Amino acid sequence: MQEHGLKPRANGSLLRIDGASTLAEHVYATLRDQIISGTLPPGERLVRRAISQRLGVSPMPVVEALLRLEGDGLVENRAQCGARVKPLTLDELRRDQFLREAIECHAARLCAENASNAELAALMSKAKLVDRILPRMQPESTPPGAISKEFTKDIEFHTDIIRCGGCPSVADELGKVWFRRMMRFSWLKLTRFKPLMEECHEKLVEAFMARDPDQAEAAMREHVRYSNENDREALRALMPEKKAKRIIA
Repeated sequence: MQEHGLKPRANGSLLRIDGASTLAEHVYATLRDQIISGTLPPGERLVRRAISQRLGVSPMPVVEALLRLEGDGLVENRAQCGARVKPLTLDELRRDQFLREAIECHAARLCAENASNAELAALMSKAKLVDRILPRMQPESTPPGAISKEFTKDIEFHTDIIRCGGCPSVADELGKVWFRRMMRFSWLKLTRFKPLMEECHEKLVEAFMARDPDQAEAAMREHVRYSNENDREALRALMPEKKAKRIIA
């Protein structure tokens, strides 16, 4: 964090060391990371004054950060209750999965049509990396409040597909969907009920390299629906226990 103009104090607050970035951006990044890692769990109240004191900033950057997080779908504001981390529900999961399939399947078509050979070669390198590291991930053994850094490689791979297709601004929207998936992945410890398909990301890039948009879309749809069903099964299996703990609203 130091290279961006702030550095953490021993108590976790942020100390200004130059004017490189705004405080609101750093408060936003700090809270976002705490939400998607599960440190701030679903349903947790986000009291502005308490956050200001904890991070050593005035209330205004906190207000700005919470508004951005609300736009990301990670925070909600309720009348007379204030802000809280958005609770986990099957309806929210279905919404995100709908968005993910719509965005990624169209992105796959554009990638097959528009990506350069060099971009596809770079995608293949990332695909091989993701296919190596994902089978090693054991969410049930991840320490509380921690997210596997390797999971971000999967996000980068999928958002790069959009960029290679020529729609970089849409990558930000997909990133929001994946951040919410990371939150569920971390907090609920979404174990993979079905094994990953062998070399599944490499096979996606092979479909792009064929330069057939229909083939690329079909390959992506199979990929997305496979992981979506796995996430739904995991959430359904864990919801009774979490409801008992009053975590899921």
